[in-house]
Amino acid sequence: MPYIDYLQIFLQSSLIIQVVYVILAFMSVTCWGIVFLKLAQFRRLRERIAEDGETLLNAKDLDSAFLILAPAPYRITHRVAQAGYMEYQELGNLELPPGEMPKIVLENLRHVLHDEVRREISDAFRPLPFLGICANAAPMMGLFGTVWGIFHSFQGFGDLGRSASLLVVGQGLGEALGTTIAGLLVAIPATIFYNYFLNRLGELERSLTQFSQLFLKLIKNDLHRARAGIS
Repeated sequence: MPYIDYLQIFLQSSLIIQVVYVILAFMSVTCWGIVFLKLAQFRRLRERIAEDGETLLNAKDLDSAFLILAPAPYRITHRVAQAGYMEYQELGNLELPPGEMPKIVLENLRHVLHDEVRREISDAFRPLPFLGICANAAPMMGLFGTVWGIFHSFQGFGDLGRSASLLVVGQGLGEALGTTIAGLLVAIPATIFYNYFLNRLGELERSLTQFSQLFLKLIKNDLHRARAGIS
């Protein structure tokens, strides 16, 4: 396989093609940075949700469970649990009919926990649209480079001899194919990982929903114990 001097190809390209290469290089570096960041983040979140879910399963009551989760405020599970716990404390201070209190409290908490789960999923999704943008824009950038390279190669036909014209055509086609390849090298990984992370987000949402249901079950048990104590 012949040696290819990519730097020389870049330096010999027209200014427009060089700009296309720089933009595609920025897209590629940013996409891979997001990919490695998200791979590590999702692995960490999956482990923490599983660990804290076990904590709720083994907890004797709501207060002990929250005390175990409280020392890690940076965890996604802590933020979900805190949202439910704070709402539960506020509802406990309201004057509600004793017979209707469990129903009202649990219904409100379902909405609060659901909203917090959606908020956390939205935060986790935040950098991913850039992958979708690159997946769609990079092939168009490559196509633009292709069209420009061909256009540039045919410009000198009128004033040059046959051998010189072939040289210009060859250089222009090289520019065109180079940007096409670069665009695909950006778009293909961006498309694959964008869809992969969407699936991981779905799994993360289901895990957080299960965690919130476990937390809601502890609150339900706490309400039953409170009613039994009153009676």
